[in-house]
Amino acid sequence: MQDKNTKAAFERSGSTKKNIRFEDELLNQIVNAAGPGNFSSWVKEACREKLKNSRAGQK
Repeated sequence: MQDKNTKAAFERSGSTKKNIRFEDELLNQIVNAAGPGNFSSWVKEACREKLKNSRAGQK
């Protein structure tokens, strides 16, 4: 996780930018499922679902 002190003044508070690499086929599937302009929100929602499911499995 990025230290808050290392963020540039113009960056948003409460969020951190991360660069990740996707396999081409997975990226194509996400783009097709998310639709134009919805990539980021689609990926964030998928991550939230994964976290929710992993927490439910731990109980």
